[in-house]
Amino acid sequence: MPISLVMKKFNLFAIDKLSFFLIGIIFSASQVSAQRTTPNANCLVSEFRSIALLTHDIEQRIIKINDWIKLNGASCTPSQLSAIASNRANWLGTADTVAISSSIDGLIEAKIKNEPDLMAQMYSSKGKDFKPSLQVTQTPQAPAPVVPPPADTPGTGGIGVAAPVIIQMDSNAPKDRVKEIEVPDGSFTRRQMREILEYYEENRGTGDCPRGMAKRGSNCEARFKERDWKLGQPLPPSEKGEDLPMPLILKLGKPPSGHQYKRVGFDILLLKGPENKVTDAVLDLGGIKVKEEKKDDPAPKN
Repeated sequence: MPISLVMKKFNLFAIDKLSFFLIGIIFSASQVSAQRTTPNANCLVSEFRSIALLTHDIEQRIIKINDWIKLNGASCTPSQLSAIASNRANWLGTADTVAISSSIDGLIEAKIKNEPDLMAQMYSSKGKDFKPSLQVTQTPQAPAPVVPPPADTPGTGGIGVAAPVIIQMDSNAPKDRVKEIEVPDGSFTRRQMREILEYYEENRGTGDCPRGMAKRGSNCEARFKERDWKLGQPLPPSEKGEDLPMPLILKLGKPPSGHQYKRVGFDILLLKGPENKVTDAVLDLGGIKVKEEKKDDPAPKN
């Protein structure tokens, strides 16, 4: 075989090997890039709540919540999913669709599928053992007579009733034995959110939007979207919350124990404790809409 033909075949073989090698490098690099760009799943109930409360547009809220469920839902624990399911209606409002509720229920079912008792509580009732309602009672025995204590018993004063015993805790006792009862974080109910919106609708003024708010589509919103306060964090010292009008407070009723209502800008906040932790919020005066123009009635025909 001529040498030139041998060299030609050798070059073709080397080119094929080099091509396979380059294709392998490109494929590996694309896999690494895909792994780097894919966000890690991390289930945080506070993140779900923030997305729901801070996304004003309903369609965008639905899209963001669905994306969050697809990315993080599988990594949630049963207790986290239960917290989301319990508060879903209050946080999502009109964005609480059947598809979202079905997705959350499906995630819960996948987590507890091997727990018959929990499955029974979720979709059915196990019932109770039958017991007869008729019970036979007996006449109780008469109480024993009161015997007067000796006259020299301290604290009795000579009458037949023993003085109460007062037990005082030792001031030197370890402090870790006394446990403080933590007040759970409060939240607005649906009724309260409706009361807030109705109050500010009735007291909105004559403009298209209440004074200081901007018209964005059919909604009235704060002129500045950035908010200094954050859910789950203490209210910054720069934000001076205002007391709500007394008629609105009477409509809302007493706040949860250890909480207070405050207005910051156009948001109604529920603050907890002396550090003023923001536990819940109603944004933009309850989602007030642009005032609709009244159409004049057509003139009657003669």
